[in-house]
Amino acid sequence: MSDTPHSVSGCDESGDRFRNLFANLPGAALEVVWRHGEYHIVDVNEAFESVFGYDGERVLDSPLAEWLRSENTQDFDSNRARVRDGEVVTETVERETADGSRTFRASGIPLFDGDRALIVYFDVTEDERRERYQRVLTRVLRHTLRNEMNAISARAETIAARTDDDTIAEAATTIHETALDVARLDEKARVAESELSATPESETADAARLLREVCHEMGRTHGLAVQNGLPETLPVESDGKLQRVFSNVLESAAERDADCVEVTHDRLQGEHVAVRIHDDGETLPAQVKQVLSDETELSQLTHSDGLGLWIAKWIAEGRGGTLYFENQRVCIELRPALTDRESPS
Repeated sequence: MSDTPHSVSGCDESGDRFRNLFANLPGAALEVVWRHGEYHIVDVNEAFESVFGYDGERVLDSPLAEWLRSENTQDFDSNRARVRDGEVVTETVERETADGSRTFRASGIPLFDGDRALIVYFDVTEDERRERYQRVLTRVLRHTLRNEMNAISARAETIAARTDDDTIAEAATTIHETALDVARLDEKARVAESELSATPESETADAARLLREVCHEMGRTHGLAVQNGLPETLPVESDGKLQRVFSNVLESAAERDADCVEVTHDRLQGEHVAVRIHDDGETLPAQVKQVLSDETELSQLTHSDGLGLWIAKWIAEGRGGTLYFENQRVCIELRPALTDRESPS
């Protein structure tokens, strides 16, 4: 392993910065150059030697594929043209290391000219494993919870229908309704999971029409009144989640006994519009506000009842919006881009 990357002059100030960065990167790093139709190793840092178990001097000037390979892929084999064209490419790869097969997030970063690149490996094996365990555990728990709650609900409904004791009937009805509420959390959990893993795809939507549809449904099911300040039509760029935000925010307002929800909008600089949803529902506890505002960590003592506001918050924040509190009112602000294209009816 050389003290100075071969591509940078040691007396150049930018070269010194690059050398220090290269040597101290927490990930295993290689400098490579394109020769004879493949990448050759020019330099490696100490983290590379530690992770992959190779002596740095031994791998210099040899083809990258001789040292880092897996059964499925070679480093950036399918993306090398993109790296050579100046694009930073990141992918998840499996590599054999000194400790066996590991999973890495590997980035190819163009350097100086189209023939040189920096490749950095960050070990994400444990993160990937934890995510897999969490996904399995979550799905098993949700499946079991939904089935058990449906069974409890059905039995409680049977008890309420067959008993002549008003006290027992009232208790059974409460159990039935509570079990249904818990079972419905599974659907919201699936929505939240989908939202966190989805890749947004742009489409045109009429925000005004979507809001009217949600308002009609919420008025029918919850008796909720909405002061709709949007114009007759408001075509915006969307990813199919706008109606879900409206539904979750209005449903949360209804569950907190809101008498009215107000929707306003303002044209922002550029081609965006701010759509704000305010409700006068029951004030959220201070601890819940702090959790939703990311001012404190979620715990058993500081949490938000239900997932509706969380889903609305995640969708809004993922698209440049925000959830905030104004004069004790819950407010969601969305900032979609305006468009001249017609939305599908």
